[in-house]
Amino acid sequence: MKKGFIVLVVVLLLVLYIMNKVNTAKQLEFTVGVPKNISLQGGNISFDLPITARNVSSGSVRIKSLDFDVITAGKFLGKALMTTPTTVVPNGNTVLPVSVAVSYFDLLSAAGSIWNLLKNGKVSLKLDGLVYAEGFQVPVSQSFDFDTKAIA
Repeated sequence: MKKGFIVLVVVLLLVLYIMNKVNTAKQLEFTVGVPKNISLQGGNISFDLPITARNVSSGSVRIKSLDFDVITAGKFLGKALMTTPTTVVPNGNTVLPVSVAVSYFDLLSAAGSIWNLLKNGKVSLKLDGLVYAEGFQVPVSQSFDFDTKAIA
């Protein structure tokens, strides 16, 4: 009887731990910074895009990787990837090292839409994809607006 109870308690604690990590990862809020280290190579425009993960919970969460599609004006623009595991601190902000690759073809395909957005003074980006954290996947879809006057 005691062994069964101990096993039940251990399983219950494990389930609670996993549920806490999943909820923590689902509550992360992302904001994007200004692109850095822009380079042209192999048919792509590549740059580092600092993405800040804001953790509003009291538990940390380890992000193994992330894989986002970068979309503007409904057009696919490129891929944002993070492959360096990073721990997001509790009740704080952690900058994630994300690399973005935009192919020349995708840039040309979206050029008309981007030009119209630039004329209006704002560029809208949407990150849509998955965050791989603590052994599970969390879908993320967030939109951001950049004021082009602040960037220039």
